[in-house]
Amino acid sequence: MNPKQNPVVLYYPCGLVHFRNLKILQTCVPDLKFLVIVEAGILEKTPEIVADVPVEDRILVENGCLPPDLWQKSVSLLFLSMAYPTPFRLGMVYEAARRNIPVMAIEEVNQLALNDGIINHYFMPLDFFGVASAVERDQFIALGLPGQRLEVTGWPFFDQTALVQTEQEHEIRAHYGLPRDKKCCLLILGALKENDMVSLETQRVRDAILEQVSKGLPEKYQLLIKPHPIETDVALRLIRDRVPAAVIIDPKLPIEPLLTLSDLIVNRGNSQVALLAMMLKKPLIIIPVELRTIFHGVLDVIISNSISDFSEIVTKYDQGKQIDYENILKIHFPLTQNQARQRVRDLFHTALNTAYPLNNVKQLYLSLLFAFLDENAWAEKVIDELPDQSKAILLKKLYRRKINYPEFQALLEQFPEKMISWHLQALYIRTLMNCYDKKLLSQALELLTDFSGLVNPHYFIDDVIAKIDLEYRAGRLEAAQQLVAKFQPEYSVYTFYHQAFDMLRFVHQPPSRHPGFRRVVWLLLNLNKSYFRRYLRNKWRALTPFHGTR
Repeated sequence: MNPKQNPVVLYYPCGLVHFRNLKILQTCVPDLKFLVIVEAGILEKTPEIVADVPVEDRILVENGCLPPDLWQKSVSLLFLSMAYPTPFRLGMVYEAARRNIPVMAIEEVNQLALNDGIINHYFMPLDFFGVASAVERDQFIALGLPGQRLEVTGWPFFDQTALVQTEQEHEIRAHYGLPRDKKCCLLILGALKENDMVSLETQRVRDAILEQVSKGLPEKYQLLIKPHPIETDVALRLIRDRVPAAVIIDPKLPIEPLLTLSDLIVNRGNSQVALLAMMLKKPLIIIPVELRTIFHGVLDVIISNSISDFSEIVTKYDQGKQIDYENILKIHFPLTQNQARQRVRDLFHTALNTAYPLNNVKQLYLSLLFAFLDENAWAEKVIDELPDQSKAILLKKLYRRKINYPEFQALLEQFPEKMISWHLQALYIRTLMNCYDKKLLSQALELLTDFSGLVNPHYFIDDVIAKIDLEYRAGRLEAAQQLVAKFQPEYSVYTFYHQAFDMLRFVHQPPSRHPGFRRVVWLLLNLNKSYFRRYLRNKWRALTPFHGTR
């Protein structure tokens, strides 16, 4: 079979929304055949989301592995709906690259624009990457993601025809008993961080949003709350208890009919639905709760920071005030649905007609990502295949925790790209955990001044916590306390990280009165906690030579 004539796309969806996105991709390139990777957990928990994928087109993952004969099916393109590094995904990219099969992704939301420039899912080396706007493209380029061709494809994953009033709107009104004599205010929530570490919406943030809306909304409005599709039953009960007068919409209900029936839309400003609301010219209020959004400095008039702000904005809308969204839409939503789908179609065919072998840049980055995930055997296997071993020698020393200060400094100078540099620094932090020389630590930490986890909110968090430990050990108290202040409030919502910060306080800030007695009590109370066990394991490793894979 000639892949140019009979293209086969191996598609890897990472959740419900990505199975829905598959339908749109298939309309963009109806001449392509999609084989869909389906993990066992999805079939067991939510078999309905794969119902539209023919059984013969499903590639089942068993024991974390793809079928051994998969790559003999003349796969022409690997499409990742989310390029977040895991050993499984890295393995797929590596196998594709070895066969000159290009790897491609299309940004599923305007993620950098709507998350204050924080990269979320696209860390891996992609040969072709479609992004929503020129702003997104420029920000990804600035991050220095290696070896990929970035194209502005717009945002194809919406249905323009769904953004009109339909019979479904009337069905929703009837189902929820929405009063005809009241306007509808739709509050669209993000996922709760306690349930999804990628989210920026902690319970504190959510409480602040609910307070503004519930107390600032006039009685002539009926409040509708649309939770995120992954929301848990416990979180839904908390919302009901906090705002009992609100109507809680089924989290899995499509957003389009809810937008069309609503008279006012409220969001934190970090969701694609805010852009959809602007496309519909709906009155929109942004409650950022300390998040920097694309609305700041452009549409400050719709930003609410208090209950009084919220009431004032609602009043102005009720008095007929209209907002021109064009300045934001032309930057962040520049293409129509048809234009976006044509761009996606063009990118698919460009990728299918371009050979992308495993080049040095991609190979180095893949090796580095494997090492970051503690897959050292794979990291060294990939890098051993490089024809030029000059960089590989230093990288192997880094992987094995045997690199010294001058060698790491030289390595950093060879890789100025931000994303590669952050991964290198994370691995160096793990190396420094074996060092107890205060002077050497202080010197080494000077190479890590720009490492602060400014990416996917949990991607580097373990290394950030390790860096805090190192800052304390080096006597750099101010630097350590700044990092604690930045990360502790959000991550202490998780038991494991609460223990981690508690451990740092115990080790580096012992109580002034009766320290010996308090330490013994603390040890007895925490001896069996997961973070403390990991801490002890790391201390034991620090006393023994490091050899090979952890």
